[in-house]
Amino acid sequence: MDRSVVLVTGASRGIGQATAALLAAQGYQVFGTATKPSGKDAAGFEMLPLDVTSDESVAGCVSCVQDRAGRIDVLINNAGVGLIGAIEETPVEQARDLFDANLFGTARMVSAVLPGMRQHRNGLIINFGSLAAGLPVPFHGYLSASKAAVITFSDALRLEVKYLGIAVTVVEPGMVATHQGDRFTQLKAGRAIRDYAEQEARAVAVMEQGQRAGTSPRAVAQTVLQIIRTNAPARYYLVGSGRWYARLARIMPPSAVESLMARRFRLAK
Repeated sequence: MDRSVVLVTGASRGIGQATAALLAAQGYQVFGTATKPSGKDAAGFEMLPLDVTSDESVAGCVSCVQDRAGRIDVLINNAGVGLIGAIEETPVEQARDLFDANLFGTARMVSAVLPGMRQHRNGLIINFGSLAAGLPVPFHGYLSASKAAVITFSDALRLEVKYLGIAVTVVEPGMVATHQGDRFTQLKAGRAIRDYAEQEARAVAVMEQGQRAGTSPRAVAQTVLQIIRTNAPARYYLVGSGRWYARLARIMPPSAVESLMARRFRLAK
């Protein structure tokens, strides 16, 4: 299968940028996106404007790629946002906005590219989940929930489209080495409640340390390249630091996993 035309959302920095640059260097025709592109194409790929929370923006971006390249063979849904704060501190409206970007933004992109993929009877969709989906992170509760929803969405989608020649897989990164939250724009919960302050500060410090010392975005990009070159991709790809937590969670009792996460994020004094 010739998967030469690739669309990467959220390609202005971090994992998205590293992935788009690597695939372009390997000879793929790559289109990256950002909410507000700088106007300069980088590392051999073209940047296009895209707001995944807008139906009109999604339709315009996909139409532009199809007009210029004739088709989209690979969709990489990397764009998303993160949100730091306790669940009680987060207004439902703010959580809804996060789901609109992470889950429904992914869904908008999928719905926009599927007609062309169905017509050609081939295609590959790579959705980005997170290790936090299976190991919910304290003070990242809504982010964890949105990524768990992306994984469930992808599992159902895989069953629906596999007999049409379209593959669906999920990349689940752990901590990635960047202090800025990498592929996510990190938002702050809309309220502050004093009772959570001490534990939240400790947990966020662990997250930030992981982002500074974790896996490089290029290592995640190499995993994406491996997926594209594979005839039959696996359902999930764990990548980055923290993978062993996910593997332990599959064999440990839930109560033990909860205790492990509490210690990992220094919730106990």
